[in-house]
Amino acid sequence: MPQAGSVHLLALGASDCETLRDGWLAQPVNTLSSVAYVVAGAYVLRRGGPRLPALALAAVGVGSVLYHGPMTPGAGLAHDGSIVALAATVPLAWRRHRLRWPSAAAVVAGGAAAAANVLTRTGAPLCRPDSLVQGHAAWHVLTALAMALWFSRRGTPAAAPGDGPGPQPDRAHPHAIRSQA
Repeated sequence: MPQAGSVHLLALGASDCETLRDGWLAQPVNTLSSVAYVVAGAYVLRRGGPRLPALALAAVGVGSVLYHGPMTPGAGLAHDGSIVALAATVPLAWRRHRLRWPSAAAVVAGGAAAAANVLTRTGAPLCRPDSLVQGHAAWHVLTALAMALWFSRRGTPAAAPGDGPGPQPDRAHPHAIRSQA
């Protein structure tokens, strides 16, 4: 029991429901499911999606494996730092017109991930610490899927008329399109 004025820190992974075990894989199900981020990053690269978000997505997988697996010194920093890196690359890719709006499938996967996360955290109604089916593992797989679907979406985002190459509106005749010469 922490005393007044003391700070109580949770062990790595303590809010992820899965029982912390001794050994190289402290949370085996959450560790293995973390590989989904590496696979998703590789998928985005293979499909020609934005490079920085894809690499950051793969880094989230590496950080998450370290965090849920061996829990080495610096694992928390690798885990959290890679998530911050991913979050930083998304607006950058969006600004450079390399991301489109997420597809309906990506939004559904993200919504399912959020529900799994809320319902299965430590102390939540569906938390089963010793089960092979772990909600936080579902969070990993579903968020990796959502981002892979979003980041690999084909085509270019819609640009404002007059921005970039392609047919341009004829300003004198708003309903006519003139080609660039």
